[in-house]
Amino acid sequence: MNIINYIEKHKNEDFKTFKFTEVDNLILALIPYLNLTNIIPSHKKKITLNTMVEKLNLNKKNLDFFIGNTYKMVNIMKNTKRYGNILLYNYHNIKSPEMQFGALTMKLDDKSIYIAFAGTDTSIIGWKENFKMIYHYPNLSQKYAGTYLNKTIRFFNKNIYVGGHSKGGNLAITAAMQTKNLNKLKIKAIYNNDGPGLLKEQVESSAYKKIENKIKMFVPEESIIGMILYHTNNYTVVKAKSFNILEHNAFNWLCTNNEFLKAKQTKRSKQLENKLTKKLEKLPIPKRVKLIEDLFSLFETNNIKDVREVHLKEIFILIKSFHKIDKETQNLLLELILTIFIK
Repeated sequence: MNIINYIEKHKNEDFKTFKFTEVDNLILALIPYLNLTNIIPSHKKKITLNTMVEKLNLNKKNLDFFIGNTYKMVNIMKNTKRYGNILLYNYHNIKSPEMQFGALTMKLDDKSIYIAFAGTDTSIIGWKENFKMIYHYPNLSQKYAGTYLNKTIRFFNKNIYVGGHSKGGNLAITAAMQTKNLNKLKIKAIYNNDGPGLLKEQVESSAYKKIENKIKMFVPEESIIGMILYHTNNYTVVKAKSFNILEHNAFNWLCTNNEFLKAKQTKRSKQLENKLTKKLEKLPIPKRVKLIEDLFSLFETNNIKDVREVHLKEIFILIKSFHKIDKETQNLLLELILTIFIK
């Protein structure tokens, strides 16, 4: 079953009766993908998930497949004993020329807290910020995530979960790295659901080592996003019903009654992890910077602000711009770009 089936199966069980699971983590991590501006307060005032869904006013015609499924998911959640009365608050949704950031805090009926960071939306700004991770830490979203966690976590004493899907998983880790030592003790687990990793220097840092044993990383069989850069070696591979980049879509992940259905990572995913990450790390910083600036200047020049506006013509122009990079790196980058922009 997938997460929708899981919600329906456990709809009459609260978190006191049926304890928080890794599957619940993924479900809650998806909620901040929705635009909840003017629905959820940005500070201490709370509303229930049921109330939030009632206030949602989405134009279903303009929804992509993933957001459409997320909308469907919360509509099912709103009338359940397990999720309907979850308290939502401290919602942030920020977009600037340099940053795309989202976060949401949720209080469950067992008094535990789940702090969710949003993944990348379809904006070019969001994807450019992601690609900058190959040469810069912390970026603006990572800094903001640390500030958000510090301000949020201080009100609570224990049983705090921090998590996210895609970029949100990376932000969950980097926020925990930056938070105060006392706050680190309050965090029960840090969930990275197929989010990109960190630079080698950061994975080897004392800040990372202090939280490493709390990181729970999940990736699908053909993980691409989760294999970018360095990450914990102790990750769980989840069975998915799709293929390639489509496995990044959390609605394709499969689960059992209380956990994800385990699988083996594909050869292609392992090769991406071993080749692309290490190859990029060998590139001098100035070359990495130029690579990303050249890549996204194409979209800026053509006034493309959303990945859904990217077409084959732009990709072909992009391919030609890579002629100064060695063939192996060029092929690896092209494979990554094509899987992301042409789904």
